[in-house]
Amino acid sequence: MTASCWNTIGYAGDRTCTELVKWNHCYSCPQFTSAGLSLLDREPPVGYLEENTVAVSMRKEEESVETEGAVVFRIAMEWLALSSHVFVAVLERRSVRPVPHRNSHIFRGLTSIQGQIVPVVSVRDLLGLDPEHLTDEEKGFRVYDRFICVDSGHGRWVFGADEVQGVQRYFADGLLEAPATVSKAPAAYTRGLFDIGDRRISLLDDELLFAAFNRIIK
Repeated sequence: MTASCWNTIGYAGDRTCTELVKWNHCYSCPQFTSAGLSLLDREPPVGYLEENTVAVSMRKEEESVETEGAVVFRIAMEWLALSSHVFVAVLERRSVRPVPHRNSHIFRGLTSIQGQIVPVVSVRDLLGLDPEHLTDEEKGFRVYDRFICVDSGHGRWVFGADEVQGVQRYFADGLLEAPATVSKAPAAYTRGLFDIGDRRISLLDDELLFAAFNRIIK
């Protein structure tokens, strides 16, 4: 039989092969199986291995690019984010109890969350951000004027935000460097920038932020 008898006298040909009576279809014939195995045993074309080695390595490199999660929120006109690893909850505003002789424009006092006393700080004042000047109509149906609770691993903190967008993904290796035009205070606490649509987000360095919180209440 020829190497591709299935195309001439087999099922794809004129079907005059006497073996069709026995096997019903070329796919079941040992000749067809043997021809298929011979394709696997043959020497690869020149450059085939090199080309596929490059292709496979490129796919692995692409797959190794990972994203991380961050909670995006707005304070005044600045869009900021903190790693989702330190995020605990978004809460409605609640009463804050001043601490005599300890309160400041940044350390506002204490509040209770799930029975735990948590210090309340002002990220707005820490970063030197101006108050927002948006009407209720401009705010629309957004989630705004909330408390955000974060955990440093050594204690929890609460701060206010004018709007909370929720958890967003960003490419850890694709963070942009903060330009000199960004106000100095936010930039000092910024790990890098990433975009969500046409909105640029400043990813805050949580370690620097928590260190600043600790300095404030000492």
